[in-house]
Amino acid sequence: MILSQLSVKRPIGITMIMCIVTIFGIVSLYHLPIDLMPDITYPRITISASYGNASPVEIETLVTRPIEQAIAAVPGVEEITSDSSEGSSRVRVAFAWDTNLDAVSNDIRDRLDRIIGRLPDDMDRPRLRKFDAAAFPIVIFGAAGDLAPVQMLEIIENQVKY
Repeated sequence: MILSQLSVKRPIGITMIMCIVTIFGIVSLYHLPIDLMPDITYPRITISASYGNASPVEIETLVTRPIEQAIAAVPGVEEITSDSSEGSSRVRVAFAWDTNLDAVSNDIRDRLDRIIGRLPDDMDRPRLRKFDAAAFPIVIFGAAGDLAPVQMLEIIENQVKY
């Protein structure tokens, strides 16, 4: 009731206040950063190792388990998953959201350096990769048709691409 009485008694003052609030809103809107793909870094690190022509059982025993055991003691580890296939091992380590991945990746490298003597000699050195959502494409298009591949490529490059 008091607000409505004030608005009727002092219309110019209320109009000025509304104009100021509107101007601040418009200025704030133009300074608001908009990002369609925000930088989200998932707290995951993947350790890949390859050991040529070894069976999945050998990979698991000789490569995957020592890596898992070394990584398990890193602070902040929430989950460790691994895949052992013929000739390659992949260990994925998930951390808590507030974990500094740069510091953790240095810890992982140190632990991998400690166990490198227990891994097979002719094996490639394990590689670390941080999961980066920005590295993946936003959209992937495909085309199919009954035309010859050369004609299809020509149509895609000359007409569809533009």
